[in-house]
Amino acid sequence: TTLPSLEVGIFLDFNCPFSRKIFNTVMQVAGANIVDDLQFVFHLVPQPWHPQSSILHEFGLAVKELFGGEAFFKYASLIFSDAQTSVFDDQVFEKSRKQIYEILCKLGKDFVEDEAKIMDFLTIKPGSGNSGNSATNLLKLCVKYHRVRSVHVTPTVFINGVEAPDVSSGWTVDQWTEKLKSV
Repeated sequence: TTLPSLEVGIFLDFNCPFSRKIFNTVMQVAGANIVDDLQFVFHLVPQPWHPQSSILHEFGLAVKELFGGEAFFKYASLIFSDAQTSVFDDQVFEKSRKQIYEILCKLGKDFVEDEAKIMDFLTIKPGSGNSGNSATNLLKLCVKYHRVRSVHVTPTVFINGVEAPDVSSGWTVDQWTEKLKSV
């Protein structure tokens, strides 16, 4: 396959309200056919100051692994909607990891085809020590990818492999259009 002439890598955290803003704007840009041969690539960046962020990303990776890319983008769109506030720090402070997965299953009832299957994928098996669940190694690859690129905050944008520090989560579709047409 040939590479797109313009690749926009967007590093986002499911728990970050600024990631939510840029995701929703970029989804409008992606559907507008502003530039020929444009590809947006979504990269996961769980931020450690939101402990549940890793849980949200594990769930997203499980959705993608079990139900496919379309289900994953339905999950991302859901999390980057008003539903995001239901998993903010103040809402889940007293909840366990399993309880947060259960909340996400309820929120995602339209694309989680088999709740038992996803919960099994995310369960830490007795006697497995500190090895995590079936999404752990997938999440490690995501974390390694953003760390190697020195991405520390979200959102962060790269255009054709080069960081674009001028891009802001507050940008409008028109500002994105201007940027993408100038590259």
